[in-house]
Amino acid sequence: MATRVPLRPGKDAMSYAIASMRFTWLLLLLTLVGRASVHAQDPRDAMVARAFNEFDAAQRLQLLMSALNPTSGPPRGAWPVGVQLLAQTLIEDGQDSLAAVWLRWAVRLAPDLQPDTVQFLPKVVAAYRSARDFVLSTRAPTDTAAATTWLWPAPDTRERTGRLQIAGSNLAAPLRIDVRGVGPIGPGGSVPLNPGSYQISAAAAGYDSVRVMREVLPGVTTVLEFHLRSALAQVAPTKPAAPAKTTPAPGAAQQQKKKGFPVGWVVLGAGAAAGLCAILCGGNPPSEQGSITVTFPPNP
Repeated sequence: MATRVPLRPGKDAMSYAIASMRFTWLLLLLTLVGRASVHAQDPRDAMVARAFNEFDAAQRLQLLMSALNPTSGPPRGAWPVGVQLLAQTLIEDGQDSLAAVWLRWAVRLAPDLQPDTVQFLPKVVAAYRSARDFVLSTRAPTDTAAATTWLWPAPDTRERTGRLQIAGSNLAAPLRIDVRGVGPIGPGGSVPLNPGSYQISAAAAGYDSVRVMREVLPGVTTVLEFHLRSALAQVAPTKPAAPAKTTPAPGAAQQQKKKGFPVGWVVLGAGAAAGLCAILCGGNPPSEQGSITVTFPPNP
């Protein structure tokens, strides 16, 4: 009678995880082969398909890094699948923080990237959502003032650190660049950095300051070119123009006086009334009283 030997719980769970992973990779491989037949001109589809068939984690990462090179074309086709496969490979290797950096970089480069909740592990989906929230919370209104390009490494590079490089400046004032937690970097200079997200500030006298967040990837040189806006370019609000003064035509002033209230006749009437009152009261008014003189302008 044969006896049944139960598997140890840890070994049983590991075997199940490996079998599930291989099944998932098989499904993705079939999907990518179909895409590669339609987009045969895009070599990234073939590289991502090879990465699914590569069980050595180091070789798989090399294939995926080459496939994710943004200078090879826009982030579409197999590119989103390659990003998530790279993140899953790093997470399974215990490099969750490095996977988060790659996902932040991918979301910043392609904001429309959506996670595949069916073919990838829940840890990958959760890491993607965390990376998306981080990018949205650190995106500034002046983010477009810094153009970003990348110098991708050779396929066989296994460099663990990256570099941040600042492009030359043609501003009229000296450009000051500061990397938070690192220090200043001059225009045209570069500095080696560990993979991560870094806050970079740029300022120059007479220009609006800029603050952006960028990711540094292992083996990749991230190049920033700042385009600061002159503070003098801001248009100040203008005051409304005062109405123009007009000179009246000859004779208009006299005609306007004629149309006004007859003040002269009122004064004359008041004087006549006072004189009549004095006569009726029995005599001329005393000489100490003043007199009223009314002068009329000559008629034209």
